Amino acid sequence: MAREVVLHAHFTATSVEGGQTVFGPTGRLEEGQRLLLLEQVRAWCGESRTKVTVKPVIDLNAHLEASGYEVPDRIREQVILRDTTCVFPFCTRPARGCDVDHVIEYDHDAEAEGRPQPGPTLTPNLGALCRFHHRLKTHTAWHYDVIGPGEFVWTSPHGHRYRRDPSGTTPLDPPPEPSRRPRRP
Repeated sequence: MAREVVLHAHFTATSVEGGQTVFGPTGRLEEGQRLLLLEQVRAWCGESRTKVTVKPVIDLNAHLEASGYEVPDRIREQVILRDTTCVFPFCTRPARGCDVDHVIEYDHDAEAEGRPQPGPTLTPNLGALCRFHHRLKTHTAWHYDVIGPGEFVWTSPHGHRYRRDPSGTTPLDPPPEPSRRPRRP
């Protein structure tokens, strides 16, 4: 019986003369961001008791869209690969375990009322949020806006702003002034 192991491996590929694709010797495993050697993958694929599924390359710059509210698998995968983690400030939960959220809320009544959809299901309007931060955004005054592919600006209930992009989180507000207490004599 074949064993099935699910790994999300990412390797750099280049096209060479003759239309052949050449992969770099090292890549990374999405789970834990571990280094992976191409030779390891070749050995695993050569094992007769291993089931291997190769998924197509996803262009992270393409704007994919769906007509309804539900996020299809191809769009979900693109958002997961683009965001890599929950996009809430300072969160590091892997995107593969996150919800895919409509940044601008999907209006379920828009079509029936003949209005344009304010929050369409397309990759520029989606972000990966872990369940905790998805609920926080939905049920509190936290909100966020898209400023570029995989780049978001979050605003806290107190008006503090944070930029979240693939490199991490950057506070946009100046740091608070240190308190100045009078010295004891």
